[in-house]
Amino acid sequence: MLEQIRSLIAAALTERDAADEAVKAILEAAETEGRSELTEDETEAFDAKRDELRKVDEKLAELRQREADLVALDESRKAADETRKALGVQTVVSVKAEERTYRPDGEHDFLADAYRAQFSGDYEARERLERAKGEAMAEYRSTTGVFGGLVVPQYLTSEFAPVLRAGRPFLNAVSSMALPADGMTITIPLGNTGTSVAAQETQNTAVSNTTYDENDLTVPVRTYAGQQVVSRQSLDRGAGIGEILLSDLISAYATKLDTDAINGAGTAGTHYGVINTTSVQTAAWTGTTGASLVASIHNAIGKVNTSRLAAPDLIVMHPRRWAWLCAQSDSNGRPLVEITPYTGDNVVAAGAAAGVNAVGSIAGVPVISDANVPITLGASTDEDRIIVTRRADNILMEQAGSPLGFRYEEVLGDQLSVRMVVFGYSAFTSGRYPVASCVLQGTGFKQVLS
Repeated sequence: MLEQIRSLIAAALTERDAADEAVKAILEAAETEGRSELTEDETEAFDAKRDELRKVDEKLAELRQREADLVALDESRKAADETRKALGVQTVVSVKAEERTYRPDGEHDFLADAYRAQFSGDYEARERLERAKGEAMAEYRSTTGVFGGLVVPQYLTSEFAPVLRAGRPFLNAVSSMALPADGMTITIPLGNTGTSVAAQETQNTAVSNTTYDENDLTVPVRTYAGQQVVSRQSLDRGAGIGEILLSDLISAYATKLDTDAINGAGTAGTHYGVINTTSVQTAAWTGTTGASLVASIHNAIGKVNTSRLAAPDLIVMHPRRWAWLCAQSDSNGRPLVEITPYTGDNVVAAGAAAGVNAVGSIAGVPVISDANVPITLGASTDEDRIIVTRRADNILMEQAGSPLGFRYEEVLGDQLSVRMVVFGYSAFTSGRYPVASCVLQGTGFKQVLS
């Protein structure tokens, strides 16, 4: 609780600094122009910021008093513990779990509080939001601000989304890192010509010397966003309407990001997906049997291993393709692939790396099924694809908190409408080592699967 109060104090201080800077800017503008009086607009802005400062100072005073009370309680508790220790009195420990501010069965609604705090100046709603942010920070759930970057309660992102969308199985499996704070492009140096080493022919003769050369890979930062306009009545009086809409927006964000990381064309603001990355390897499947497909997958594995000089550790295919392959067998009725037993939960296949929710494996390489793999490719738009790749060579850079940052903006005020916006910044590339990925394609994928 003490840490949460202090996080509220820190947020209030930041809020006060912003208001104070605004007041100073108004006064400095008048001083610069040699005026002793403020204009009508300046006076209105000055009064508003002064009132805001007064409210923040009142809140700070209350928070500091609560902090002092908690510190005093903590000190008295420590003193009591020392007395018990000196007297040899056993300490009775009671373990309790404090309920989170926002939860599915809670009395407070996250979206309603967000609206009231921003547009109605509801102090209690804002305090609950700050407390929820403190709870999230304790669990390393980052945020980008107070309004415009709220931390969405976890139950909103997990309870409803999986039912409606494919999610992001591929992106959850690849290498992930934080997006740099600034810039709309990321530059990754790529080694082109390496140094050389050779046996020295004789003593005192020149040794092998090759100048190292590199190229730059430029990865664009993309913005993915979605919006929904809802009535204020839905947020104020509806039962779960806002939660359902926000959950669906977040789920749609995750699904679209995953889809473009697999097959994005790099145009119209999309990522360059693995399938469309320049110099990615390809392998053909022109057969009709499961055995011929497994043979083609082995071929792709060999291509990656040969060119990348390291083995692939991930196979990605559409769920219907995996289901078809699981149903295939050899002449003795034996399955052609290793299937992970179903336990009711996502499980990691034997030999799979941590974080890969595999459905099975082929040649020891874990397989994930991803419904975002396209099934409308090829000349007749009836083909799917299989990707054999190395996880570490597919890089997702994502803004901390994405897609949990969203903005509330009031629109159509005369109709009491509210706009909900979910957005996030990310960069994705398979171009660091294109040869680390091999895409299986060909007429074998024209089979209609149900």
